[in-house]
Amino acid sequence: MTTHIPRPGWAQERQPDPPNFGQARLVSSLRLKCSVWPRRGRAQKIIANSESYCSFEPGMVSLVVLSCKRLPEFKRLCESLKPYFDKVEDYPKLEKILVDNGSGEELVDYARSTGIFDTIIAHTENLGMAPALNDVYQKCRGEFISLIEDDMEIEGDRPYIQQCLEVLNEYPEIGIVRLKNQNNWWKPNRIIGPLRKTSTGGEFWTWLPDRHGNNVWACGSTLFRKASFFSTGLLETGEGREQAYIVENIYARKYNKRWLAAKIKDCYPVVQPNDNVESPGFDDKL
Repeated sequence: MTTHIPRPGWAQERQPDPPNFGQARLVSSLRLKCSVWPRRGRAQKIIANSESYCSFEPGMVSLVVLSCKRLPEFKRLCESLKPYFDKVEDYPKLEKILVDNGSGEELVDYARSTGIFDTIIAHTENLGMAPALNDVYQKCRGEFISLIEDDMEIEGDRPYIQQCLEVLNEYPEIGIVRLKNQNNWWKPNRIIGPLRKTSTGGEFWTWLPDRHGNNVWACGSTLFRKASFFSTGLLETGEGREQAYIVENIYARKYNKRWLAAKIKDCYPVVQPNDNVESPGFDDKL
């Protein structure tokens, strides 16, 4: 396997085609089956009893945007969201929700002026990442939830939601689809299975947990089954940078015991410019 030494600025680079797998571990179909087999039966039972974990409208997707005191980045995101959902993404059962974590009136007033959001949840002070997400996920009407954070952008000339739902509905062990277009597949913690296909010919890679139990769940730029989240449990809370570690690692190790992730070929609609300051929310007390 070719060793990849990342160049400075790789975080701003888009994923090439074919992907740059670099130091990732590419596993065989047999290894993939060994990871799928213990999960599929459990996943099917959870899906069949989804309403015992959470309420939802079948087929609906809830797009959630989480913001915290980054008005310039939030404006940039909205400037990408509006044309994309006006002209590109045509999925009919979609609700768009903004959760603002204590940014104040200027950001919330701007959000209202865009006409993008069906619902705006404006917290008067920062709750912290985990409490804000736990709250909104319980209020989402969708059977599926897609999270985009305020320092992201969405782009492309093709819709993505239906592609994600085909994978989630045809492969029950897939709980989450990762949507970020970033040249980070080369990382040595990536465990990636061979391409699989949906009934319409769409192709996707399956991401398996690494030895630490990571590599599947991710917080932002994703679309996931609501019941997969609530069957795992709510996010634990923390302070400062600890929040991000808990959400991306501790919770992940629980989630990844039951679910796997998909990366759909040529379906990476979310980009992260990585030119902004870190969210001020990480510095606030809960």
